[in-house]
Amino acid sequence: MSAAPLELLHVAASGGASVAPPLLFVHGAYSAANCWQRHFLPWFSQQGYDCWALSLRGHGGSPGRDQLHSFGIADYVADMAWACGQLPQPPVLLGHSMGGFVIQQYVRQHSAPAVVLLASVPPGGLALATWRLSLTAPDILLGLNLFQQGKYQPTAEEVRRMLLSPDVEPATAQWLASHCQVESQRAVLDMSLTTALFTRRLPCPALSLVGRNDLLVSPLEASSGGHLLGIDTTVLPDLGHMLMLDRRWPSVAQTVAEWLARQFADRGVSGGQLAAGSKVC
Repeated sequence: MSAAPLELLHVAASGGASVAPPLLFVHGAYSAANCWQRHFLPWFSQQGYDCWALSLRGHGGSPGRDQLHSFGIADYVADMAWACGQLPQPPVLLGHSMGGFVIQQYVRQHSAPAVVLLASVPPGGLALATWRLSLTAPDILLGLNLFQQGKYQPTAEEVRRMLLSPDVEPATAQWLASHCQVESQRAVLDMSLTTALFTRRLPCPALSLVGRNDLLVSPLEASSGGHLLGIDTTVLPDLGHMLMLDRRWPSVAQTVAEWLARQFADRGVSGGQLAAGSKVC
């Protein structure tokens, strides 16, 4: 378990009572819980979900920044166990990029009612994506490596190209550029040296989403990873890697909400307390 309390943001359900489990959002590499604050936490709260977002140790407002490079994926799994222990009941787990990879490991050891993987690092890790970027976007790969070494700070335009859609609002790209942080070298290594040979199907209902324009986790990589996990991957058009911040984030939230509504319909959740005009497909 985590040795110290971690940053755990909370937005209570405001759209009416729901018997669905709470939602726990887990950020990706170079990020923190605040990436969910701008859109997803308030939106899902309005749909009737009790929403929480965790900053893994060394990220955001959680302690351990001075020890960041000593933390591995197993430590992040322990952080998730700590966070889940703070909630009144086991939450649905929603993880972005590295957060999705952490969730894949977590559910091998702990139960969860459902899982949502958003542009998740696949079970085979980062090796394929790194090789692809070295051929198709070597400048982006170089920038990531320099940023990781503390030798480079990307501009808002560079962040937009790397993580967002071309037509995203400049303020969003600027916010993201100013809130990026270095990731644990050990965690990156854990995701680089992993193997998919012993991957098993996820033990709970799961949804996998990826943006068609994602440069860091391609639709092919996400779909292949989903296949290993026993789930299909939905490719959403006109979206980059940061699905929760991109211009068309509502389409991502709506897709997740409709899927959650189907999972918990037998528990008396009416459409997952979907927003007006929503439909379950």
